[in-house]
Amino acid sequence: MGKVLAVCISEKKGTQKKNVGSAVFVEDWGLEGDAHAGKWHRQVSLLSGEKIDAFRAKGAEVEDGAFGENLVVEGIDFAKLPIGTRFRCGEVVLELTQIGKECHNGCAIFQKMGECIMPREGVFTRVLKGGKVSVGDEMTVDKAMIFDTHAHYDDEAFDEDRFAMLDSMQENGIGHIVDVCASVGHFDRVYDLVEKYPFVYGAVGVHPDDADKVDAAVLDEIRRYCDMKKTVAVGEIGLDYYWHKEKEEHLLQQKVFRQQMDIAREKKLPFMIHSRDAAEDTLNIVKEYMQDGMYGGVIHCFSYSKEIAREYLNMGLYLGIGGVVTFKNSRKLKEVAEYAPLNQILLETDCPYMAPVPNRGKRNSSLYLPEVVKTIAEIKGISCEEVVAVTESNALKVLNLI
Repeated sequence: MGKVLAVCISEKKGTQKKNVGSAVFVEDWGLEGDAHAGKWHRQVSLLSGEKIDAFRAKGAEVEDGAFGENLVVEGIDFAKLPIGTRFRCGEVVLELTQIGKECHNGCAIFQKMGECIMPREGVFTRVLKGGKVSVGDEMTVDKAMIFDTHAHYDDEAFDEDRFAMLDSMQENGIGHIVDVCASVGHFDRVYDLVEKYPFVYGAVGVHPDDADKVDAAVLDEIRRYCDMKKTVAVGEIGLDYYWHKEKEEHLLQQKVFRQQMDIAREKKLPFMIHSRDAAEDTLNIVKEYMQDGMYGGVIHCFSYSKEIAREYLNMGLYLGIGGVVTFKNSRKLKEVAEYAPLNQILLETDCPYMAPVPNRGKRNSSLYLPEVVKTIAEIKGISCEEVVAVTESNALKVLNLI
């Protein structure tokens, strides 16, 4: 736990920040009145009070704010934490986006001391949730845990050990799970788990394979479940032409897909989309809704090209990546994982299906997600800790859990 020692702003760029005692933090902007606030990844800068004291002990005469830092905090070594780490200070939530930066040419501290601590010790954050921060406030660091954004623990494959498995999740690093409805008649099974486990959330919808079972009563039931406190998305919904080849089947799926997208818009919930062998039709429908005030969502178990991925990413949507990325023959998905910004990727299992290597062919579970984390980290050349922290923050944001 840390303690805020200074809250600093500068009203004009190029001038030293001054400790003002307290300030309002604006979501996705920064400190109210600070010249460096804006819609970018370096909205708020933080520096450890201990690092400043050690620098002063070398003879540096520096006031709080001299390094351009907005917050001086004692008790937290910011530079040792991974990108994606979240900090909480009262109502305010910050997400670490960058560690250090190059000193500008005119840095008076560097010219006098021959060094500056901001490039190696300072960090930058984005404001995820706003509020007021004052000197003396406590700051905590969230422990990052894996967030499985798409699972089916209501499936019959878990009938023998469902509760024992879910009971083991948090002690094994799985922080949150979204159990996703796919079939008509499974809504109650999903929500029994949602009510039993505080870390399990629900998504309600009907898979395209069940499109012929959707009528007005089913749509009303989806609306009712959407009003429940722990419902975080409408899904899984979408199009699947792999087994359904006839035009009439495609038209029915599209109709039901639109009906459920209408519910997501009505309830102001994100969507979770299933799309298989239906790239063009899915993309066109999503584009139509995103232009009409949709909240956002995720393309679950993304399986298309980098070009299709670019279309979804440009709309601000997320790509769900799971066990398939670990397969030897998943070259296309690996290219997508490398191309997509980490802050638009979500981890998922789709369990009990598609277990990652080395467990391919077995029943999948959230406990296998570290293999997916490892593969994404290798593809992107970053740490597993960063993958976990950033994807967890992504899930919390898109599912409105922050």
